[in-house]
Amino acid sequence: MSKKDVEAGEKQWLEAFNGGDAAGVAQHYEENARLMPPNAPIQQARAAIEAYVKEFVATEAQLAFTLLTVHETPDLSVAVGTYAMTIPVPGGDPQQDEGKFVEVWRRQSDGSWKIAEDVFNSSLPAPGA
Repeated sequence: MSKKDVEAGEKQWLEAFNGGDAAGVAQHYEENARLMPPNAPIQQARAAIEAYVKEFVATEAQLAFTLLTVHETPDLSVAVGTYAMTIPVPGGDPQQDEGKFVEVWRRQSDGSWKIAEDVFNSSLPAPGA
């Protein structure tokens, strides 16, 4: 999977997320994929990932990615990047976050690529730190 292919997959992922489509986001993951968000348990399997994302997109958060590098092999690719996120706060200023992510994309038996492992975390100090 080339950097160009990862960029295309990330664009589709972001369009689904920013459009509030949790099912669309989840379709980019393998059936038994793991999403490892900060300050939360591992979300194991596509259904759990969709449920997690559904709660998150309900906040109307908007997300952008910057892809830093892609490590390529014929059957696995690892995408490393950063994110910037804005979360609306009713009656207040939007909350801003920025951080980094690592995604492992795996070639499927039909030749398509899906995310097998996804971990992300904030680069901002923890509250109260």
